Amino acid sequence: MTIMPDTLNHILIVDDELAIQSLIKRYFQKHGAIVHCAGSGDEMNEVLKLQSVDLVILDVNLPGKDGFTLLDEIKRDHDSGVIMLTSQNELNDRLTGLNGGADDFVPKPFEMSELLARSNAVLRRLGRLKQAPKPDTCSYHFSGYQLDSKVRELLNENGEKIEISPAEMDLLIIFVKHPQTVLSRDYLLQQTRGRDAGPFDRTIDVRVGQLRKKILTPPDQEPLFKTIRGGGYMLTHTVNRIPCNT
Repeated sequence: MTIMPDTLNHILIVDDELAIQSLIKRYFQKHGAIVHCAGSGDEMNEVLKLQSVDLVILDVNLPGKDGFTLLDEIKRDHDSGVIMLTSQNELNDRLTGLNGGADDFVPKPFEMSELLARSNAVLRRLGRLKQAPKPDTCSYHFSGYQLDSKVRELLNENGEKIEISPAEMDLLIIFVKHPQTVLSRDYLLQQTRGRDAGPFDRTIDVRVGQLRKKILTPPDQEPLFKTIRGGGYMLTHTVNRIPCNT
C-alpha cells in the first residue's frame, strides 16, 4: 500500500549541530515521518511559514534566540507539540520548559529509539499521531515465556500462569515492545504514570525488582532485565511478536 504524504507526520528538528540533525532526520524518515531541519530560530520560522508541523524537536542551546524563547513563539503562534533537547537533565530547565508549555524533555546524549518513542507519545496525546496501519500484536514470546497483551496474561514454558500485578504488567508490556533498547526511568515513568510522576519517583526500580523475582532466567543466560548505569533499564533478550489472528 502506498502511503500518501498527508498521512505522515511532519517533524521539525531545530538544532545547530548538523550531525544531530542528520542522525535524527535519517532515523525518523526510516520510521515514516517527513522531516524538516533548522539550525536557528530564524530558520525555524522560515520552515513554519511554509509548512504546518506536528512536532518540533527543539534544542535548548541555540545561537541567537535560545530554545525557551523559541518555545514561547511556537506556543503563541502554532499548535505543534514540542520536545526539548537539553545538554543535561537539569530540573530548572525542565521546570522552565514545562511552565512554557513544552510537552516533554530528552537529555543529551539520547537513544534514537527513545526519542522516537517519546515523540510518538506526545503526538498520541495531542491526537496527531499518523502511522501506516500495522497488524496488531497479540502475543510476545521471550526466554520461554509468553505474554498475551489482549488478556494481559503471562505464561511460563510449561503453560503455567505467572501472577504479576496490573502495574507490573504495564511495565512488562513496555519492555517487550522495546526489547534490547535502553529505556530511561523518566520514559518508563511517563509511559506508566504520565505527568503524575515526580522527578525522584523510585516506583520503576521497585517494579523492575518485582519482575526480576517473578520472571526467572537460567543461570547460564544473561539476566532478563539489565540495569544501565545513568540510563535506566533494558530487556536484554530477543522478543518474537505473534500477530493477532484475522
